[in-house]
Amino acid sequence: MVLELLAHPDYLRILHAVRHRPLRFSDLQKRLRLNPAQVDRALKFLRRELWVVPQVKPSAKGRLAVQYAIGRRGAAFLDSYEVFAQDVRRRQDELGADTVAEIESVRR
Repeated sequence: MVLELLAHPDYLRILHAVRHRPLRFSDLQKRLRLNPAQVDRALKFLRRELWVVPQVKPSAKGRLAVQYAIGRRGAAFLDSYEVFAQDVRRRQDELGADTVAEIESVRR
């Protein structure tokens, strides 16, 4: 499960995006510049593995709006990922700037 998560940068980008506040599907799509299929595929995986959890909120128009928030499992993973990223930055001379840039790219 973790290896599959690491193999998909879009999944990691979505996980980082919802870390601080829940976001709707369209917000994720716009913010990360992903197409709907990419967001849908990532959210299916992230929801199934409880990395993110959907939250239903009523909207002003009376409809239900679904937002995606970080789950406890996702928060724990991101804490571990941050430790990993810090170590990669610390070892930049050995690993190279390209490796550091690749690890940092999913945080944007």
